[in-house]
Amino acid sequence: GPAALARRNELLLHLKTYNIYYEGQNLQLRHREEDGEFIVEGLLNISWGLRRPIRLQMQDDNQRIRPPPSSSSWHSGCNLGAHG
Repeated sequence: GPAALARRNELLLHLKTYNIYYEGQNLQLRHREEDGEFIVEGLLNISWGLRRPIRLQMQDDNQRIRPPPSSSSWHSGCNLGAHG
């Protein structure tokens, strides 16, 4: 619906801004659509020591991603789905 399209356009705008910021580096994010899912791929630089959970999703829900307590670096695949 229109709300999902607006969220998708907002996400595309954020991605464009992000990629302009990291132009010429390996940190740019790619996106594609597969089976109606919006998929973002790439490397994220994450610094731990944050006081709040890291949010990778644009809309509010109960999913939080937290670092393992004992590790200082953490790698994960990231799938941002814009379901509508």
